[in-house]
Amino acid sequence: MKIIAVLVLYNCDVNEAKTLSSLIQGYNQDPGAFKNFKLILYDNGSSDQITALNIPFEYKYILDSSNSGLAIAYNYALNEGVKSGYDWLLLLDQDSSLPMNFIADLSCNVNEIKEDPAVMAVVPKMYYNNFLFSPSRVLFGGVHRPIDSNHKGICEFDVFAIGSASAVRITFLEKIGGFNEIFWLDCLDRWLYLTIRNSGGVVFVTDLVIEHDLSVLDYNLFLNEKRYQNILKYETLFMKLYKSKPENYVYYLRLIKRSLTFYMNKKNRKYSTLTLSHLKKIYNSPNFRTAS
Repeated sequence: MKIIAVLVLYNCDVNEAKTLSSLIQGYNQDPGAFKNFKLILYDNGSSDQITALNIPFEYKYILDSSNSGLAIAYNYALNEGVKSGYDWLLLLDQDSSLPMNFIADLSCNVNEIKEDPAVMAVVPKMYYNNFLFSPSRVLFGGVHRPIDSNHKGICEFDVFAIGSASAVRITFLEKIGGFNEIFWLDCLDRWLYLTIRNSGGVVFVTDLVIEHDLSVLDYNLFLNEKRYQNILKYETLFMKLYKSKPENYVYYLRLIKRSLTFYMNKKNRKYSTLTLSHLKKIYNSPNFRTAS
């Protein structure tokens, strides 16, 4: 099975990207694992880094200084994969510490499930500071809870995984018309896994473990006000487009709770204010008044 990966960079020195360094280390340990592998390095930064690259396996570098986001980068790689006859599209960002055997093990896993056409995505277990945050069960109202850390294999329940390190079947992505560019940056992974579920597909969880820096798990370290406002905007849009009215009301209550939690932490009080302002906009919107 052939794997094409897309690694999206943003304001990151290519030589400091954890994910790329991990891939190169994996190649140095086992070059044979990369014989059916190609990397699309999609750079949403402002300057060309092509001369700084020293990548030992097949790759293609794209500079998009307009910062088009994730969906366009993913669709670019998807089109490359379709044209070249790849089977799986691996989604990567710059902040993952991949095990050196990651590509070898992923190849084994996709070969293991190749006879099961229902499997649309293969995902590892993602941790931040020893906390398992992906994959997670999707509960009522958009609530997510981590799956059992011992789980391996097909998930028979509604499941979500972050985009990074997800391998998605290319024939499935072709069938649904590629990635939804409405969710150009945030909530694209929520849309993807909901679409897999609604299409009758299933997700296969491997026993691979990856350390990943996730912005919403440390607002002070990884996030800023502009990015948080974008998250609020698109998670609200996702809920409105794809979830029921009762689930949306649960989501609004969760935003109130989130705002209170932020307020209790002096460092995060700016996010409390932003959350309340967002709730006020929702309440004053004609759609909310009509629905009520």
